[in-house]
Amino acid sequence: MNRIVRILCATAVLMVVAGCGKSNKFVINGSVDSPELEGKTVYLINMSDTESDGSPMDSTVIADGRFSFRGTVDEAWEAMIGCPEASFISFVVVEPGTIVINNDSIGGTLLNDRMQVFNTSHDFSNIKNAMQEYIPLYYAATSAKERAEVEHVLDSLEALGNARTLEAFWKLYNENSDNLLAVHAMEQIVAVGDFTYSELDSIVGAASPMVANNKQVKAKLEQLRSVEATAVGKHYTDIQGVDGKLSDIIDGKLALVDFYASWCGPCRAEIKDNLVPLWKKYQNKGLVIVGLNVWERGNAEARKAAHEKVMADLGITYPQLVDSTRTATETYGVQGIPQIMLIGPDGTILARDLRGTAIEDAIVKALGK
Repeated sequence: MNRIVRILCATAVLMVVAGCGKSNKFVINGSVDSPELEGKTVYLINMSDTESDGSPMDSTVIADGRFSFRGTVDEAWEAMIGCPEASFISFVVVEPGTIVINNDSIGGTLLNDRMQVFNTSHDFSNIKNAMQEYIPLYYAATSAKERAEVEHVLDSLEALGNARTLEAFWKLYNENSDNLLAVHAMEQIVAVGDFTYSELDSIVGAASPMVANNKQVKAKLEQLRSVEATAVGKHYTDIQGVDGKLSDIIDGKLALVDFYASWCGPCRAEIKDNLVPLWKKYQNKGLVIVGLNVWERGNAEARKAAHEKVMADLGITYPQLVDSTRTATETYGVQGIPQIMLIGPDGTILARDLRGTAIEDAIVKALGK
C-alpha cells in the first residue's frame, strides 16, 4: 500500500513540475490614445522570417483603444505591428509571456523590457527635428548656392545623427550578442553605417547565425557587393533601357550618367543647377550626359508621363534612358538618388557620388587628360 502511495505521489509531483514548465505562449496587449485609430485594423508582421514576403501573419481591430494578439512561439522573433491607415508602428520581440504596448512604450517580457530601457535612454528626436526645419528651406532656395548651403547643413546633421545612432546600437549589439536584440541592433547599424563590402562581411562572419541570416543584413551585403563591383576604377556594367542600352549611347565617349526620378527634389535641383548648363557647355567638347530615369511611380503609362513632364519642365535635351527592367540601381548598389557618375571613353568608372561643383571639376579633370 505504501509503495502505491509513493508511486502516486511521485506521479503527482512530476505532473506539477511538468505543468509549471516554461510555456511557449505569447500575448500582445496593446493600447493607443489616438482616436483616429479606433476601428482600424492593425497587422502583425514577422520581420525575422527569411522566407516571408512581408505579408501580415495576423490582424485584429482596435476597439476602445485596445488590441490583442495571441499565439505560440518556439524561438523569439522580431515583429512589426502597424496600421497602414495611420501613423502607428511598433517593433516588438515576440517571445513567451505577456507583451504590453502602450502607445510608444513596450515591455512585459525580458527582451522587450531591455528594448524599452534602450529606447528611453536614447533620444535622437532633436536631430530629426532640426533636419525637418531645414528641409523646407532646401526646397524654397532660389539659387544653387543657397541650396548647397542648406544641403551642407543637412549633411552635417545627418552625419551627427548617424554617429550617435551607431554608438548607441553598437553598445546594444555588444550587450545582447546572444539574443534577438543583436539582430535589431545590427539592422540599424547596417542602415546608417558606412561600410565596404569586406568590412561588413568580416563583421557578419563573426556574428551569430541569426544576425548573419537576417534579411536586411544580407540585403546590405549584396548592395555593398554591387557597389564594389561598380566602384571607381572598374568597367561600367551595361543597362538595358526602354529604347536601347547604355552602351549604345556612351561607348567611346566621356559620359556623365545621372540616376534620377521626376519626384526627387535633389535630383531636379542637380539637373536644373548643373546638368542642363553643363550639357550646353561641354556637349561639343567630348562629353555626353545621360539621364537614367529610375524609380518612377505608378504603371508604365504613368511612369512615361512623369518622365516626359520632367524633361519639359527642366528643359532636358541630353540623351535619356528609362530603366526598363527596374534593376539599374541594384546593379550599381544605389540606395539614394541622385547618383551621378562619370565614365571614361574606355568604359572605366572615373567617379561616383558626384554633386554640385564637384561634377564640373571631375569633367574638367577628365577632359584635360
